[in-house]
Amino acid sequence: MNRTGIAGLLAAAALVVVAPVPAAAAPTAAAAPAPTTDQVPWRWWDGAAYQLTHGLADPPGINRDDCRPTAQRPAPVILVHGTGLTGGNSWATLGAALAAEGYCVWAPTVGAPPGPGGAPASVGGVDSLTGASAPQLAAEIDRVRALTGAAEVDLVGHSQGAIIASYVTATARADAVRTVVTLGADPARSGDGPPEFVTDLLGVLSPDTARQDAEATLAWLGEEGVPFARGVRYVAVSSDYDELTGPVVAPEVPDFVDLDVVRLQDGCEVDRSGHLTVLASPRAVDLVIDALGGPRGPGGVEPAGPPPRCVPADQLLGVLAPVPPR
Repeated sequence: MNRTGIAGLLAAAALVVVAPVPAAAAPTAAAAPAPTTDQVPWRWWDGAAYQLTHGLADPPGINRDDCRPTAQRPAPVILVHGTGLTGGNSWATLGAALAAEGYCVWAPTVGAPPGPGGAPASVGGVDSLTGASAPQLAAEIDRVRALTGAAEVDLVGHSQGAIIASYVTATARADAVRTVVTLGADPARSGDGPPEFVTDLLGVLSPDTARQDAEATLAWLGEEGVPFARGVRYVAVSSDYDELTGPVVAPEVPDFVDLDVVRLQDGCEVDRSGHLTVLASPRAVDLVIDALGGPRGPGGVEPAGPPPRCVPADQLLGVLAPVPPR
């Protein structure tokens, strides 16, 4: 990982988190209608920009408590953000794209410290993984299932959110999760717990929390010795240009683990999306939708619909050309 890439990544992240956003999903009484496919935004900072100009409202497509699953889209989707981000500023693109495809989508903010005087926190993913983020995600899974009547949900996690989603699935909600899709994470290292820079941050903010998280991740591996749950499908979408993970190689796992590692550049070398810009990569969006049972159908092998789009993208800037319909 080169210093230039990390410096650019941190600077870009800072631009996103300067905007204060709600510390948890807070749907309004009358949610906006789901966006259409031509209304999907394709800049990775669009979520933060939307909230700045819409009174901290959630971007279109997410946290619609009036949404109900259908026979074609039976599993609600819960999106889990990464370190220092929130549900609102992370998922404007994927949330809108999923909603346009008929999915019910929620994007809570987890691991956020309380704001001064009860004000909403401006960042998430900076509290204890096991003591705060994981219980909050588990509670959101329970809430969404009760609200919608769905037997199972699908989880999509980015960066630390991928670890939180996998941890909660393996240790607490394996019977309630159908699929876990990850972006910006290495499945071979998931059982190691949070990334080193996260544990370092927690070590400064709360040494006791950091120690508890390190001890709790041992339980994640369970008797099987792997951070995966039986009966759950896992899909890891990776980019060779991810500044934090680098190229990801599929790990060796026991036969009971249903894991696919999908390289973003396979068939599309011009998509050089990085750790943050992958959130608005048309190809990554299509791969996630396919993994959740879009054109493929749940668990399908051969796609029944068009292939994932291939749009040039820069590691730090994101999409470099107009995005065609799929």
